[in-house]
Amino acid sequence: MKVCLVQYNPFYPKVGILDAYNEVVESYHWGFAALGHQVDRRMNHFDPEAVNIVFGFQIPLQLGLIDSFPENTIFFNMERYAGQNLAGTAAEYVARKYWLWDYAEGNVATWNALQPRRPAFYAKTAYAPNLEKVPAAVEQDIDVLYYGNITPDRSESLHKIAALRRDLTGLSVMTLCNVWGKQRDEFIARSKVVVNFSRGNLFEIVRVSYLMANRKAVVCDYTEELEIEPDLHGVLRFVKTPDILATCQALVEDDAARAAYAQAGYDAIKKRDIRDVIAKAFA
Repeated sequence: MKVCLVQYNPFYPKVGILDAYNEVVESYHWGFAALGHQVDRRMNHFDPEAVNIVFGFQIPLQLGLIDSFPENTIFFNMERYAGQNLAGTAAEYVARKYWLWDYAEGNVATWNALQPRRPAFYAKTAYAPNLEKVPAAVEQDIDVLYYGNITPDRSESLHKIAALRRDLTGLSVMTLCNVWGKQRDEFIARSKVVVNFSRGNLFEIVRVSYLMANRKAVVCDYTEELEIEPDLHGVLRFVKTPDILATCQALVEDDAARAAYAQAGYDAIKKRDIRDVIAKAFA
């Protein structure tokens, strides 16, 4: 099968927000090739002779391009729609015209409620060896790293982590926003612990899986409504916001425990093979 992995970003390379999709695209590139398929990757245009998998339908929709794709096009959704009623929206039009894949199981139920052209496929976030690209032999001079949007509640939590104690000691904390690729990876490499905050009820599996694949210790903010996949629930450290500081502190101060935790995360994500996900989709 000939496959083309497509991303749309009319402002590329000046605006890198869609670089957040890169690791997912790279994992599928490796997976299709490993299964013996001919696979290409393109920016802002598709291959009329291939099965095109377009990562994100929102930009082509906004640009008025949604009807220009071949009927066998697959749109891979990476946004949150769980619990929403999409009836009568442009998203419903896309679901009725094309096959949808989605990274979140909660989103899949939303799509299938629309009676789409084909049942939406749960494209479970998985491991590929080409994701292991964060440098390992690097001095870890950053105690805690957070990268992503800085909301008021996240800022408050990060300030508490970075606060000095009475003896004027504390954790060094680095925050990044709109930093991607190699530059982001350099900060990840230097960090002992990475903090993850999720929005709403969907766990930030794409971000965290990349950290797991690179043997990084991740502390995940937890709320009661957060939907966590069973194979991750007992592996990752999910803690409520008031407990983030203590959890980070314990991991920073115990090198052996931190390394063991990071290895357990690596072992868990490696059990999710991207080749199995692809094979299931086309079974």
